[in-house]
Amino acid sequence: MSPYPVQALAMSSPLQPDTNSDDDMAQARYILNRLFQGFADPFAVRLWNGRVLTIGDGAPVFTFCLEQASVLRDMVWFSNPQRLLEAYCAGELQIHGDFHAAMQLREHVESLCLPLHEKLGLVFRALTLADRPHAHQVRDIATARAAATARTQTPSAMPLNDEVADAFYQYWLDEQMLYSCAYFTGAGTSLSQAQQTQLTLICQKLRLQHGETLLDMSCGWGGLACWAAKHYGVFVHGITTNPAQYAYATRQVQQQGLTHLVKIALAEDDRLPALASYDKAVFIGIAEQIGAAQYPAFLAKVYAALKPGGLFLSHVMTTEHVTGGHTGSEHAPRPQEAASGLINRQRYPAGELTSFAQVLQHMDNARFDVFNVEGLRRHYMMTLREWLKNLEAQHASIAANLSERTYRIWRLALTASVIQFEQGVTGMHQVLATRRCD
Repeated sequence: MSPYPVQALAMSSPLQPDTNSDDDMAQARYILNRLFQGFADPFAVRLWNGRVLTIGDGAPVFTFCLEQASVLRDMVWFSNPQRLLEAYCAGELQIHGDFHAAMQLREHVESLCLPLHEKLGLVFRALTLADRPHAHQVRDIATARAAATARTQTPSAMPLNDEVADAFYQYWLDEQMLYSCAYFTGAGTSLSQAQQTQLTLICQKLRLQHGETLLDMSCGWGGLACWAAKHYGVFVHGITTNPAQYAYATRQVQQQGLTHLVKIALAEDDRLPALASYDKAVFIGIAEQIGAAQYPAFLAKVYAALKPGGLFLSHVMTTEHVTGGHTGSEHAPRPQEAASGLINRQRYPAGELTSFAQVLQHMDNARFDVFNVEGLRRHYMMTLREWLKNLEAQHASIAANLSERTYRIWRLALTASVIQFEQGVTGMHQVLATRRCD
């Protein structure tokens, strides 16, 4: 039995007993008691028939509202958090209260390892559950389903296209549209201040001098390119593969009167300009965008573009792996990484991240000498929290102008990323290196 007994808080009808609802209540109580045995935080579950159960002692820190019995049935059968994520995105599951704490259930659900006979017993109980919503819930369920897109569209790809991307990111990024790690100098530092501090730090580490040439790979919306040109007088060549970002960055260059210093190009990284033509290079977030498999080839291209002795700086997102036990074995992800695989594909569709040790090895193989490394995990964790706070504050606008599903997928992605950085599963390093002169 669970150390946190499931208790009933509400009856579906205080006037007329509902035998079917009572049966569902008993079955759901048994299933939930087993599924969430040992989970730390007390929480509540509102069933599709209006009944409310609590798990744990004390006030619930969040409430799961299951709008369909099928969600609970799938949780038993698949023991996979993906079903919970899909249900939330499709409006079949509502979450009230501490969303961060509710996200901890991902790992708990995935870690379940029930004996086959017990799992079959729970499945049999779950199959008896029927979707009989309580009368006062019918309107809520219809509203939730209408706000979300069809369930057949699983959250395996971003629900954004180039036409809406700019407007969406403007809801929760800073005014310079920097989708990268900020640098916080104190508890009262705003996101805007922290991003400006990071831009200054990057330029100082690169030792930018007036008249130098800077290659800004993956320049995004042009924030760093414009900052370096305006404050350090360097010639910047920014490259992006995103048409919407290209249009936005080009407008920023024009509006800030920097057309004589900044050139933004819409091109793939394999179309870099003349060899050995840049004094400095910077690439923010390239590793997670191109994927670990393409990282060595990318470094070779940057090496060719830099002048001998040229500096380059990179923000590299990394993950920790457990090395396989035999020669040639693949690196196996930790359980936390496996639990977050679906979420990672929202923000990093190119593929898995690499470990920091592998990043250093790749740089050495590409003939770069690393001479300065700063860990930014704490700063990126704070950046993610600020983004998430802004996103949640703009919930109504995002749902009205884009979709409820867009909001929910990104809320999941940012919250899961915060948890990964809190746990140390994912890290962020700012690496400064120089191109060898051989």
